[in-house]
Amino acid sequence: MKLFQLMVCGLVFFTVFPSARATSICDQASKLANFDSQANVFFLDTNILLTEPGAFLAFKKGETVVIPQQVLIELEKKKTNPELGMAAREFFRLFDSHTGNQLLRGGITLNNGSKLLIQRLAPVNGRSSADLRSLDLTPGSNPDNVILGSMIQYRNQNPDARIMFLSNDNAFRIQARVFDFNVGRYNEQYNSVLPVTDEELVYSGLKKNFLRQDDLEYFQGNQGVFKVQNPAGFYDNQFVLIREQEVEKINPALELTPENTRVVVEPLVARYRGSDQSLVKLNIKMSSVIENISPQNLEQRMGLELLMDPSITTVTLFGKAGSGKTLISMAAALQQKRKKVYNQILYAKSYEKVGGEDKVGFLKGSYDDKTGPFHESFLDNLETIYGFEKVSAAKKRLNNQTNEILREFGMDNVNILYSRGRSIVNSIIIIDEAQNLTAAELKTLGTRVGKGSKLILIGDLKQIDLAGVRGASGSAFYKVVNSEAFKRSDLSGHIMLLGGLRSKTADLFSDIFDEIEGVIKK
Repeated sequence: MKLFQLMVCGLVFFTVFPSARATSICDQASKLANFDSQANVFFLDTNILLTEPGAFLAFKKGETVVIPQQVLIELEKKKTNPELGMAAREFFRLFDSHTGNQLLRGGITLNNGSKLLIQRLAPVNGRSSADLRSLDLTPGSNPDNVILGSMIQYRNQNPDARIMFLSNDNAFRIQARVFDFNVGRYNEQYNSVLPVTDEELVYSGLKKNFLRQDDLEYFQGNQGVFKVQNPAGFYDNQFVLIREQEVEKINPALELTPENTRVVVEPLVARYRGSDQSLVKLNIKMSSVIENISPQNLEQRMGLELLMDPSITTVTLFGKAGSGKTLISMAAALQQKRKKVYNQILYAKSYEKVGGEDKVGFLKGSYDDKTGPFHESFLDNLETIYGFEKVSAAKKRLNNQTNEILREFGMDNVNILYSRGRSIVNSIIIIDEAQNLTAAELKTLGTRVGKGSKLILIGDLKQIDLAGVRGASGSAFYKVVNSEAFKRSDLSGHIMLLGGLRSKTADLFSDIFDEIEGVIKK
């Protein structure tokens, strides 16, 4: 369902549990040890009740569970679905048996002492809050906006309520966070609520701010510039999704799948410019060619927008393995060097081995001999940019010396450990695997950036090999990107690349170990 899965889109797979199990959920309330102790109002997304139809019963005295009316509408539509119909029908059976003939307006108290409330979305008008007016609630718009609107109205009417939005959909949780809601997920295996992980709380570099149709037309007709009314809600160089992608089935008789999908309306994204508090159109298009490559998705397009702007002197890119972080960074750097925007390209990586087992110092040979094996990923990306034959010829001529081959293509290595005292000017500096750099290393690198230079930090928070660091929040890279100083500076920009483009096999193993590591953490 959601977000810039659009760009940015992810599929939710629902597991329907036997109905017999749902009847015992009230007995499981004691297992809710992972609830956020600060929350006492829980809004449920549709997928929660399709995963576990009796989830609305798993709350305790003093807590309120809210089901938006839009969720009931979506569940009603699922009743005849061959895969999800059983769960939808079981929800309505349980709901009816536990509420009886009681009137639902104002909420009712369930047998376990919790309060159940159905929240309707009242009409939105000029007196409504700015958050409500920013949502596209026109017929045919994303139904998620109605759920968000219900939550916002409830919060406006109950300012002291401590609200948490529960959804198994990563993308929708991000949308809710944009509107400052605490979020969690429902763990159907243990009938409990889990807080989101550190990885999900990291600054994504993207927010939603849907424009009304007249404002959208103004933006498109005013050379792609739109003055925002509430600049406090934006960070410098933050990307803003102002219109979602719309798709339709190629074959109406088949299920909606990526293979049976046609884009009918492209997503529209702008960048926030703090100097005049405006949303501005992007310079990079999906058709742009940067050193033989073009962006493969909207996230790469946003990344290239930051990478190709010399006024942004620090760019950070988060992304899963194979999302194209290194590729777009190298392509942007090589083109800008060729066009003499920068005099040189410097690169480095953290020299932690996988698992953090030992250091580069144990390898024999010269500095190039020691570091070359760590830099072969740069060669892989050179082959994508310039072609396999051209890079293979350089490998053969230079006896497979990785650093020498990279120098031939205009890239040179920078030694992080010995960079104190340096002032690196007119250069573009790419630091890969930045999640494995210590705070001291990141500070040293950042303070070496001289006049006319640009620093690019890229990494994957799920592949941290630093000894003693557990979870994303322990990484200095995570802390840099989440710092208010970074987010509010007009010199910095960030985007999170969500899609994997390396191969379906790479995506499979990424998903497998996300699941395994999630079980281990529990």
